[in-house]
Amino acid sequence: MKKLALAAAAASVLFTGAASAADLAPRYTKAAPLAAPAYDWSGFYLGVNVGGGTAATPFNDATGDFFSNTTIVKGFATGGAQIGYNYQIGSGVVGFEADVNANSIKHSSIISSDSIPFVAGLKSDVSGTIRGRGGLAINNTLLYVTGGAAWANVSQSGAELNFNTRQPDGVTADSSKALWGAVIGAGFEIALTPNWSAGAEFLHTMYQHSNASIVSANGSSFCSTVTTPANCVINSQLTTDVARVRFNYKIN
Repeated sequence: MKKLALAAAAASVLFTGAASAADLAPRYTKAAPLAAPAYDWSGFYLGVNVGGGTAATPFNDATGDFFSNTTIVKGFATGGAQIGYNYQIGSGVVGFEADVNANSIKHSSIISSDSIPFVAGLKSDVSGTIRGRGGLAINNTLLYVTGGAAWANVSQSGAELNFNTRQPDGVTADSSKALWGAVIGAGFEIALTPNWSAGAEFLHTMYQHSNASIVSANGSSFCSTVTTPANCVINSQLTTDVARVRFNYKIN
């Protein structure tokens, strides 16, 4: 009986020790999933854009014979394509972009109401920019500012009207040239997939002054000998404000 009790006690100690060892054994749990990597904005991209805005053109009669300073403001639509490159350093992103757009800028108005009516107009159907960009990347969103050079094909027109018929009487002030200017703006872009992104931006552009010489029907200068040839012009300066949406494809 005494031996049986000792055997029972020994078995109890053995099972208790085994249970304690099991408690001390390492326990394995499923590892937490790794966080998705932040979007990398570095690389070349190309895309398209579409939008609209307003074009403002102040006209100035340097001779003082037709009208005083007058500004025409009209809305227009725009659409085109862009290509660029981004380089990301931490959360900072720098890059450059060039774009070319087709525009519906076309406006004209009779800008004098005295005895010599005069109609002035301006048209610009193609423009583009070459800009630097700098911004902040927050996960898959890029906030940026931009600025650089801009150009546009601009055609300026002007014609004196007959007071009674309101038809051109032969005195004109026309010019057509490529004008350069400066552009600034800001925008945002959201990565939709590893390659596709969409966003929107606002751009303000001011182009250089343009002069159109005033000539008579026979092609000679309209101005009298009192006015110097340099002042026998109608002066204008195109300014645009554009909001547009963009879609880009990043080239890996």
